[in-house]
Amino acid sequence: MVDIHSDEYILGQNIRKYRKQKGWSQKDLSDAVDMDRANISGIENGERGVMSCVTLRKFAQALGVTMDALMEENEISFDEIISIQEKYKMLNPLHKAMVEETIDAYLVKENRVSI
Repeated sequence: MVDIHSDEYILGQNIRKYRKQKGWSQKDLSDAVDMDRANISGIENGERGVMSCVTLRKFAQALGVTMDALMEENEISFDEIISIQEKYKMLNPLHKAMVEETIDAYLVKENRVSI
């Protein structure tokens, strides 16, 4: 199972996001960075190890973003949002309230909000 908090997963999700924003297929990106399409798939799924700075720069240049943008952790992927939303919809009202209270408690604990 892939750790969604790992650097590899975050990098892969960001590469996928920027690739899709350009309207590129994995093949298009593989051509731009001179890498096999299967490797692109593995990177996007967080299944490949951390890449070298040279390779990271190739991806950033091909996608028209900074290397920092590829490593940003603060954005959640569209697929994750949909998955969470679908699970949330299946909960009954009591459990939805419990989830919301739990989220609020963690946000307060992390000093991200005051409720």
